[in-house]
Amino acid sequence: MKEILDKEKVLADLKYWQVPGMAVSYVKISQDKGGGYEMDSFAGGYGVRETGGEPVDENTRFCIASCSKAMTSAVIAMLVTEGKLDYDVPVREYLTGFAMMDPEADEKMTLRDMLCHRTGLAPHDGTWAGVAAPEEYAKRFRYLAPSAPFRSKAIYNNCIYGLAGHIVEVVTGLSLEEAFRKYLFGPLGMESSSCDTEKLRRSENHAEPHQVKGGKLTRLEIWNVDTVAGAASVNTTASDMIKWLGFLAAGGRTADGRQLISPEVFDEMTKKQMDYADFVGEDFYPLDGYAFGWQVGRYRGKKILRHTGKIEGYSTVQAFVPEEGIGVFVTVNLHSPTISVMFAALYQVLDELMGCGGEVAWTEKFHGDEPPKPEVYDDQYIDLFGKRYPDAVETEWDKVGSMKKYAGRYENPGYDHIEIREDGGKLTLTNRNLTWEMKPYFGGLFKVCGLKEDTLTYEMPLSFIEKKDGDVEGLMIPMEPLISDLLFRKK
Repeated sequence: MKEILDKEKVLADLKYWQVPGMAVSYVKISQDKGGGYEMDSFAGGYGVRETGGEPVDENTRFCIASCSKAMTSAVIAMLVTEGKLDYDVPVREYLTGFAMMDPEADEKMTLRDMLCHRTGLAPHDGTWAGVAAPEEYAKRFRYLAPSAPFRSKAIYNNCIYGLAGHIVEVVTGLSLEEAFRKYLFGPLGMESSSCDTEKLRRSENHAEPHQVKGGKLTRLEIWNVDTVAGAASVNTTASDMIKWLGFLAAGGRTADGRQLISPEVFDEMTKKQMDYADFVGEDFYPLDGYAFGWQVGRYRGKKILRHTGKIEGYSTVQAFVPEEGIGVFVTVNLHSPTISVMFAALYQVLDELMGCGGEVAWTEKFHGDEPPKPEVYDDQYIDLFGKRYPDAVETEWDKVGSMKKYAGRYENPGYDHIEIREDGGKLTLTNRNLTWEMKPYFGGLFKVCGLKEDTLTYEMPLSFIEKKDGDVEGLMIPMEPLISDLLFRKK
């Protein structure tokens, strides 16, 4: 297939948004052939893997973050097709000793509930990325509070998809990496794909993650998200994604005609299960529901399944239009904002493949009158402290008093422990092997500066609980903003 995107125009758009590099692939099923199919396809790269580095090509690896959910869903669909899993069997029948805090979810929660985000569980993104093994991580769910009644609404949840990946491991007796290799990557010939972060790091041809900080494009460290591998850890290339897109566009079939997901199960996997509002505005083809690992909507009158992914320095969008036999993948190595550059490419390719190319100048439609201001790149920062305590007054560390009583290990059974340390006359907080500076305020308040959860970075309030004798009993911190502050007890 010919290259649809104009290279010079793409490079100009990348420069406009300070995006180092982008990879794109797309397919269109062209002919059914003896149960299999042929397809036209393209895979290519634009820009560079890192500032001043080698160019991105069709074999450059990117982390696709939450686009991994669709692949986890597909592996589960294959196991449903084989009769090894059932969408409507309570999860605790697959996981011995598993429990949820909400009694109704504990009794009734199924893979259907998990895959369309209707469990009621708050996101709890502060539970990962950590070092807990899948078995240990699964034990934490009984201590994680819900933020809505069971099956009442869609609440996007990475933890739940991490648990779904663990169910695959339990049922198959394989690690998730092995299960993906056996059921998905192997049959589709995706030889450069993995759900192991170390394989991304070790790849000679991989894109480095970036974020604009203080107006400057900054390289980040690759974040290990294997704790919730089923939610966010797949890394792959544009070339491999051609095979995945073709598989989807053909309704769960391989090019040589193997039906890995039965038509009935594929239909179940791709139909809307819950209403789910997307963040893209009305003019940009919003989505109105969530299937299993996919958001569902309409594009130019046709059903479209689409999903975005974002994690430390990487952003991705993938989509397919079943009726047209079309699939598109776009990925960049920038944290945020990336909707504009990705969707301009996505919609331009979709329009061309659907026969209406040129009707909309998508790149210009997403541009403002001027280049983006520095604050545009701060959309992932949340000042939770400032919102809660807008009039708080900062004080000096030497006015706090003895800090030794605060230092120590604090534990909550649903989370990795917190370590408060005295360092050079100041306090720091360490959690999930990451350390953040703290600042003191009058009234016994403290601010944790830049605490990271998923794609968001928080200015986080913290307060210590002191006994009458002055000893510290614990600390309170809103690690999950949708529920009450969490108590970590001092050990």
